[in-house]
Amino acid sequence: MADAFFHTSIPVADKAVKAIIFRCTEFLMGFFIFKFFSLAASRFRHFTPYLMFAEDWIQRSLFMFCRGLSGATLLVLIFSLTNTAASLYGTLLWALDEPGYIFQTYNSTVADHRYALNPDPPHALTVSLNTDTLKNIDKRLHQLVGAEFFKQGLNLSLTGDVERGQPQTTAPTQHEGVGPRIWLDDGGFSVSADTYAGVPLTLPVVDGEQLEFPYDCIHFDGGVADWNCTYHSAFAMQFLEGPLGRPEVHWDDLSSKEYYDSKYIRATRAENVWAYYSKGSETAAMMQVFTVTKGHRRHTFVETVFRATMLTNKGFLFARDEVSDLLRRAAGRNATARDGPQLSQIIDDMLRAQDEGLSYNFGTNYAASDKTVIQNTWSYYRVLNVNNLEEQYSIVYTSATNITLLRSEDVENPPAPFKPCHQPFMNEAFGGKVTHTDCAGGTVSDEMEPRFYGTVDTAAVLVMSGLGYGRSNLSAESMTQELVEWVWDRTPRLTDLLVARAYAVSVDPRLVGVSVERMVVAVSGLQLFLSVFAAVLALAAWAALAYGADDGWSKTLLANLVHTTQHRGAPESKRGYIRAPLDVDLVAHPEGDYLVVDNKPIVLHQPWETAMVTPVTPATPLYQFVGGDMPKEAVVSQAGVPVCWGAPGHQYAPVPQ
Repeated sequence: MADAFFHTSIPVADKAVKAIIFRCTEFLMGFFIFKFFSLAASRFRHFTPYLMFAEDWIQRSLFMFCRGLSGATLLVLIFSLTNTAASLYGTLLWALDEPGYIFQTYNSTVADHRYALNPDPPHALTVSLNTDTLKNIDKRLHQLVGAEFFKQGLNLSLTGDVERGQPQTTAPTQHEGVGPRIWLDDGGFSVSADTYAGVPLTLPVVDGEQLEFPYDCIHFDGGVADWNCTYHSAFAMQFLEGPLGRPEVHWDDLSSKEYYDSKYIRATRAENVWAYYSKGSETAAMMQVFTVTKGHRRHTFVETVFRATMLTNKGFLFARDEVSDLLRRAAGRNATARDGPQLSQIIDDMLRAQDEGLSYNFGTNYAASDKTVIQNTWSYYRVLNVNNLEEQYSIVYTSATNITLLRSEDVENPPAPFKPCHQPFMNEAFGGKVTHTDCAGGTVSDEMEPRFYGTVDTAAVLVMSGLGYGRSNLSAESMTQELVEWVWDRTPRLTDLLVARAYAVSVDPRLVGVSVERMVVAVSGLQLFLSVFAAVLALAAWAALAYGADDGWSKTLLANLVHTTQHRGAPESKRGYIRAPLDVDLVAHPEGDYLVVDNKPIVLHQPWETAMVTPVTPATPLYQFVGGDMPKEAVVSQAGVPVCWGAPGHQYAPVPQ
């Protein structure tokens, strides 16, 4: 609370308003000093020093020099120093400016700030986690996911508020021999997890003979796929090096059923580190948002992938307790999955394969709903050297993949081929920009005519590494529980932010909310207090002088001059502010300049004993001297007001006319 008083926290409209406040405060402090010393002068009956208060430093210095050391000199000196200090009061207020501004936040959409977008933001982000930085990361999740999305120096951030829209699916067009899919139209257009995750791509040759794979361990039935396979370890390397978490796009029944020409959404090696983390041994997590556009129809998906691994070198076996601990912790907080009999059986089969020098896969693909497909795998790989088939190392491997449809919509302009291709192909886009096609390395068949399927767009990717040391044979080191649970707990928030980033570049920026921080000029409680304090002092000094001293000390020199020369003895002789000020002029005369009030000159008369004053203008004496040593007549103005006076106590009487 105390810090808030000393730091700027109260917004003001503009820096000019702030400057005016400080300038007015400085004026009020100067006003207080003047009135306070005027009151002091009235108490000591120092009227000349009072007049000096209105003069500049030079005149005041001459006054002090001529008067020497006296009470009047001391009063003028203290006033001069204090008044100078008061003139720096505004500077003091600026010196207390810490930091001088605050940030005010308001919500908007990305579409309202297109100028602020980085023209080429990366579509893939990587975050390396560790237990020491988790507390700080929680406060800046929006900065992690929004990294390099906006231009530097702009205070915009993604909020995760997105109008996601509605997903739309259709009934399956295939039932036999297919795994779970998210069906998108009545022609077989669909998306699934990797259908062939449990199927080897090639059959290796050992001792001159091609190995056979036990394909009967793989089952596709009624929209469910699963595999439970133990096989020769010569197959292990290709399974281990197969990319994890590749969404599979089936463009239509003809291409996927007749020609097995489904397409994968691939990670780019140049920009997406998941191209490396998805292979080999690494405990990591990935989430991505991608779109698939066919004709006038576009669908948006979000995918999450988690993998944990444990490795042991040649000649060392995994301990049952370590394998069991890793797999059960990686199964998450679902007690049924973690402690059920299926996982116990998987652990037994995995260790049996280890004892027999074989490799092992267990996996399942299933549909959680018509909009979500899930793939889980548990594997033991005994990796062999491809040249001499000697054992290199062994890996325990588990993964979980979830793909969910978020939005289905019509687009005005269907995608066009990025480049021509001599075979069926699709565009590949990243971050909303089509960069190439999958023509090179695509499926070639004489029976398939060249055709363009559509566009897949990997809109945004977030890779989280450092979740454990995947090359350890100890479960506690292979998967850091605190980090993994942090990822599980933050997945909804991270997903919202990643969806926002993806929608902004690949769907519609008008649907994405952003938080805009605007720098606003502000003052602190201390500055405001000092400003009010100066105003209170000024008001108090004014009141004290107005009611605690004669009128002559509380009004201006002009008021004193006019009232003492024009209205002396009249009812209005009280020296208040002049509502209709008279003209005061400096008039040239052969004998010297004269100060004239309302066309009437003021003349300072020398002592009567040594000189007489000649009338400045012809005038009829209206008063005569009736006592003392003065001459018989005194010159008076035509208005009847004496323009010169003798010493106090001299008496005058009207001259008979």
